[in-house]
Amino acid sequence: MENKIENTKKGVLCVTDELLAPSLYLKLQMEGCDVALAMKRTTNILKGTLKRIPFDTRLEYAKTCDLVIYEDKSFRDESVELRKQGLSVIGGSKLVDKLELDRMWGNKMAKMCGVLTPEMYPFTDFGEMAKFIKEKGGKFVLKQCGKIDEIKGLSFVSKMPNSEDLLDFLPILEKNWIEGVKKDFVLQEKIEGHEMAIGSFWNGKEFMKDKDGNELCEENFEHKPLFPGGLGESTGEQYTVQRMVKAKDSKLFSETLDKCRPLLKQIDFRGDFDINSIVTEKGAYFLEFTPRMGVPATSGLLEIHKTPWYEFLKAIADGTQVKDFQYDPKFCIISWLYTKPFPFVNSHKMTDVYEKGKPPVGMQEIADVMSFRMSNSEGIKVNFKKDFTKEDWKHVHPDGLRFKDGRLQIANADGYVLTASQTAEKVEDAGKNLNDLLSKIVVPKGFWRNDFDKSNYHKAKDELTKWGYILTDEQKKANEQNIEKSKKEVEEKKRKEIRRRLKKIVYAKN
Repeated sequence: MENKIENTKKGVLCVTDELLAPSLYLKLQMEGCDVALAMKRTTNILKGTLKRIPFDTRLEYAKTCDLVIYEDKSFRDESVELRKQGLSVIGGSKLVDKLELDRMWGNKMAKMCGVLTPEMYPFTDFGEMAKFIKEKGGKFVLKQCGKIDEIKGLSFVSKMPNSEDLLDFLPILEKNWIEGVKKDFVLQEKIEGHEMAIGSFWNGKEFMKDKDGNELCEENFEHKPLFPGGLGESTGEQYTVQRMVKAKDSKLFSETLDKCRPLLKQIDFRGDFDINSIVTEKGAYFLEFTPRMGVPATSGLLEIHKTPWYEFLKAIADGTQVKDFQYDPKFCIISWLYTKPFPFVNSHKMTDVYEKGKPPVGMQEIADVMSFRMSNSEGIKVNFKKDFTKEDWKHVHPDGLRFKDGRLQIANADGYVLTASQTAEKVEDAGKNLNDLLSKIVVPKGFWRNDFDKSNYHKAKDELTKWGYILTDEQKKANEQNIEKSKKEVEEKKRKEIRRRLKKIVYAKN
């Protein structure tokens, strides 16, 4: 078949619906891998830079590869079947997909694993939802599910005592709803606390480890609202504060990921597995599973991981560990840089509706069409100030770009430009460095949230430290001593048991 892989290179195939982590595949290519993309949806991101194969040839092509990555979906258990054939595969199964898309089922699975969960109720009718809220009372969070899950602007977090603001929002949703689209929502009990997530790569048996055999996890704080200060509508993500820690030093790990080991084995998963939570004084309450490459978290991990990615992912896919995994333990901030029309999505499908439909009539329709077309970001060129350095390039990830006609330009019509990351011992220092970096990149009408010194980490730090979710250096040292003491106690108990058995055998013989 075409596109045969060179014998001297490691062949990597990414099978994807949306292409969530383009910078990861560019990194693998820079490491010397022969990377190919099999994409169900069309995108111009890194077009001409990363090789593409027809989506319907993916299964045959996979057989020629050293590593196959199912990035965001299993495509009806394909990843499981290829793994059974002896291929090295990152990915999950239909059950893994269900964990994320079916919120009710995901909540049920988390509860079965022993994780604290909020109450959750499914609805397909806005009127029934409003009636329930009025009768039940209290604060609720509205979340979309299934096929409409990716439309982030539909979610709503109530702030009024009995969700009066949500009750005002529901009629707007109903009025503007598109006929034929299923109303697939859940109401989730609002838990007051701090949003905090935990993730780690699972190899089928255990989580990723450092050179000393300690399991590792990545603690992260998401920032979804559009504007600084947590204002505006909820987006996919504006920026994330991340850091890698030892699992034994993470209380959140012990209350969530650690309890989900039986579930991960049962659903036959390999790859990055994340649990988002609301942390309270009473414990961490489950919000959602993300059993796939996170956005923009994966680009942040490119900053944190120092071990070659092919070596790392191959080990995870094969159920083993990298012998000497290297990482940066400092705080990392990864941020999107956007332009118009984000957060509105200007898609080619919508353009076709205008172009193939009847011409606009009257000034209002002409204004609507012009406004729509002028907000299309595809092809906008990216400029860099004179003080932008080679070192700066190491912290920029072209997650929304392509290289064409000798210039970097925005790949798609949706306003996603790129992500950038910086690390430092303190979050605010990483934020200052990141603001300085983003200020050197010039995009017409470009924007990002620049409140890195007032992040969710800063807002939660004091209480999370008080509750034991953020450890001081003294607490880490005490934790190490307690673990060592516990090991010695276990060993002494084993020795006593051995002496007791030996003594019994000797007396029996005499």
